[in-house]
Amino acid sequence: MTKFQKAFYRIGQASAFVLVVAFWWWALLEMDYVGWPKFPQPEIGRIIPYEVKNILVYISPKDAEFGRTLKWTMIVSGSLMAVCLVFSGELGKMLNPPKPPLPPLI
Repeated sequence: MTKFQKAFYRIGQASAFVLVVAFWWWALLEMDYVGWPKFPQPEIGRIIPYEVKNILVYISPKDAEFGRTLKWTMIVSGSLMAVCLVFSGELGKMLNPPKPPLPPLI
């Protein structure tokens, strides 16, 4: 493995970790939103309609912005992981695994 392949391998690992963390955080927020009020509450800032699991709830502008940031984080880290998977040579290893040795002839 060359230095460039090692660098792409490590960057791919880091972006995969970021992808998993962002996905779990987004999923936890989605589950949390289900219990939120189904009518606007302007006094606490929940005025933006958001559909989660076919339920319309209202979230604050900061929550909406954070959700967009998480989605873009998942898109960028997933794309970076895929590119690093190709350039590190790991994709070739997954698609063409080494063949086991032939059994001895008796």
